Amino acid sequence: MGVLKAEVVVFSVTRFCVQAFGRRGGLLRPTEVRECYFEEDARREMEVLARRSSGVALYRVRGEPLSGLWGKPKLIERQGEILTLE
Repeated sequence: MGVLKAEVVVFSVTRFCVQAFGRRGGLLRPTEVRECYFEEDARREMEVLARRSSGVALYRVRGEPLSGLWGKPKLIERQGEILTLE
C-alpha cells in the first residue's frame, strides 16, 4: 500500500483597500471599506467615497488568505481627514 503525501500550497496575495471616514457626534470614525484586487480599481473607489466622506485612505495589505495571516497595511494615498491605520 502506497503512502499518500499531502502538499500544502501557501500563496501570498495583495489587496488594495479603501477606508472611508466620517464625522459622527463630532468624532471621526471609520465608515465604509471596499476591497479591490487592483490598485487602479481601488483608486476609482477612492474617488467615489471621497465625494461623500470626511476622508478616505487607500492602502495595500499583503497576506495569505488561507491562513488568515496578513501584514500591516501600507498607506498609499489619503484625502481629507483619516485615522491612523492599524
